[in-house]
Amino acid sequence: MTTLVASEAHARRGGTAVEGCNGCHTGGAAPTITIDHRPESPAAGEAVTLQVTIQAANINAGGVYLRTGTGRLAPIDGQGTHLIDDRQLVHSAPKRASGGVVRFDAQWIAPGAPGGVVVEVWAIAANGDNSSRGDGASAANAAFAYGCEGTTYYLDRDGDGYGDSGVPRVDCAQPADHAPRGGDCDDYSVNIHPDQAEVCNGRDDDCDGQVDEDLAVITQYEDADGDGYGSLFGATVEAKCPPAGYAPSSNDCNDRSPDVHPDAVETCNLIDDDCDGRVDEGVREVCGVGMCAREAIACTPGSCTPGEPSPEVCNGLDDDCDGETDEDPGLCAPGEGCPNGTCSGGTGGGTPGSTSTGSAGAGASGASSGGGAPDEGGDSGGGGCAVDPRGGSPWRLLPILSPLALLALRRLRRAVTVR
Repeated sequence: MTTLVASEAHARRGGTAVEGCNGCHTGGAAPTITIDHRPESPAAGEAVTLQVTIQAANINAGGVYLRTGTGRLAPIDGQGTHLIDDRQLVHSAPKRASGGVVRFDAQWIAPGAPGGVVVEVWAIAANGDNSSRGDGASAANAAFAYGCEGTTYYLDRDGDGYGDSGVPRVDCAQPADHAPRGGDCDDYSVNIHPDQAEVCNGRDDDCDGQVDEDLAVITQYEDADGDGYGSLFGATVEAKCPPAGYAPSSNDCNDRSPDVHPDAVETCNLIDDDCDGRVDEGVREVCGVGMCAREAIACTPGSCTPGEPSPEVCNGLDDDCDGETDEDPGLCAPGEGCPNGTCSGGTGGGTPGSTSTGSAGAGASGASSGGGAPDEGGDSGGGGCAVDPRGGSPWRLLPILSPLALLALRRLRRAVTVR
């Protein structure tokens, strides 16, 4: 084999290790290369005989460069080869053909632990005129496992679960960056593989040899701003794939701005960037805690002002805006606690502040001074909905709300006349 350093280089009788010989050896037909190994299922640590067969119509002599990624190579007497190192072997001189075939044998010793090996071969079919003209070059590889039955895996460069069928490897376990399935027609794109759905893009997405096939004719909507999203209010056409200036969707809320569409990122600009019907959601400054939490009215830094705190009451809310809820003692009647925003645990009937001795719901009596739960009858004159300033109020019956809803609730509570 010869080097690739110059096109006018003459063939060398001693082979040179290079990945490819086409740069110097040209004009002849590329040979067919076959790689066999014996035994077919070697054990770990076993010696294996590798046989490389080079076949071509015009072959009078041949050369070989052989490489493995693991184990040890060794030359066999009479083959005209020598080692470069434990994993590289090359011919010492061109070998004469017999019946249009040249064979080179070499020995490979498997590692002691089970695994897999790939044998790579670059070979020349020469016409024997002592020049590089009229020669052909080719390459091949073979993969097999040792110490196990072995499974075929494929190099998966893009990590989509499908590998390049042209680069197989047989191993005892799945190697890194490999997949158990081949057939990927573009192993550099994660969006192209046999399981990918075909879409209108002028590419063979599902690796079946066809482009944009089996797609239904659908309505395409005018896309005036070219952002890939059409408008419901523009022109339409019926087509499998959108023509120029059209898109298959109609949910662009501003077809005059390419920065506004359903997949846009919301920014603080007083615009509904992502077409969800909300403006600046989740991007404006929020300040304050508890019932004092507020959202800024503008996008400028420092435009957020927290609300004013109020005295803590038993209602499951952080009224005084200190980051704690219902933490003050004395929110309920003596002997009662405030779990879950509700005064409970006392021995008296009724809610805190009540003089009624009836059970909850019995506060419909006009003699009550604010006790009892709200009257289910709705028309009694008792204190069924009286507000207890210590927390015994209908507010405690409400679930935990969002900060803005809680703000509205607090304002409404202040408007209620406390009896």
